[in-house]
Amino acid sequence: MMRSFAVMSGEPDTSGYRPPRFEVASERVDGTVLIRLIGELDLVSEPVLADALAQGDGQPLRIDLSELAFMDSTGLRALLSLQREHADVKLRGPLQPAVQRLLELTQTLQILPFE
Repeated sequence: MMRSFAVMSGEPDTSGYRPPRFEVASERVDGTVLIRLIGELDLVSEPVLADALAQGDGQPLRIDLSELAFMDSTGLRALLSLQREHADVKLRGPLQPAVQRLLELTQTLQILPFE
């Protein structure tokens, strides 16, 4: 069962500021919760991720970052906190260049639990 939690932007707004597009898709596969992050994870969109992670119910989590186009320090903090607080979490790629660069610059590629 695939669930979509939120989309941060809809139709193009010609009046100026438009929040970045971010979506979290979640499904349960063989006792594991697979969460796909799509778009841009930042201060505005992090609460959407937090809501999706709360649905995990202590089950093993797999976070797919392959469609994550951008992540700022807020998103990085969320992933690091998740890694500390959840016993069974693994991240998946391949990573987009902007996300890869952030993890390289902050030297967190070695810290975060990738499959």
